[in-house]
Amino acid sequence: MTRGGWSALGLAAALTACGPVVIDHAPTSNLLDAETASLETGSGVWTAWFAVTIARAPTAAREGDAGLRVEVTEPYGWGVATDNWPGFAASPGAHRASFWARATSGRSLVAEMKVKWRDASGRELRVEALSSPVLTGQWVRTERELTAPAGTERVSVEVTGAEGTPGDIIELDSLVVQAQGSL
Repeated sequence: MTRGGWSALGLAAALTACGPVVIDHAPTSNLLDAETASLETGSGVWTAWFAVTIARAPTAAREGDAGLRVEVTEPYGWGVATDNWPGFAASPGAHRASFWARATSGRSLVAEMKVKWRDASGRELRVEALSSPVLTGQWVRTERELTAPAGTERVSVEVTGAEGTPGDIIELDSLVVQAQGSL
C-alpha cells in the first residue's frame, strides 16, 4: 500500500485474494426479493401465518399483474409472514419501509407491517412497525423511516391485523424495505 491509498497492483492483488463476491441486492434497492415484494411472477416467500389463506391474485394488483390476497378465516386477528429464516440480507443504518393495502369489507381493518432486524445468528435485535389507516376499498400507501441497529445482517417481515372476521379480504402489494444511501 502506498502512503494515502492503494497502489493499482496492490488493490488488484487484494481483490483477487478475497474470493468471489456475492451481491444479493443494490445498496438502495428493495431488500425483499422481487417475487415477495411485487408478486408479479409468484408468491415469493409469503406464508399464511395465522387465521388466513393467501394467494397471488390478479384481482389484488395495485401495480402490475398481481398482488397478495389475504382472506381471514378465523376471528380475532390475522397474519402473513415471510418464510425464509432468518430473513433477507440487510445491514445497519437508515431504511424506509412501505406497503400498499386495501380491504374489501366495510369493517375497520388496519394492516400493520412489522420489520424484524436480526443478527447473523438470527437473534432478533429490534422490531419496528408501521400501521396503515383504516382500510377501505381504495389503495392506501403506508410508509415509515426505520433504523436497523448495529449488528443487523438479516431482515424479515410480517403483516398482521388485530381485527377481522371470516370472509374479510385484505389485499397487499408493493411491499418494500429499502436501504437508504445517505439521508
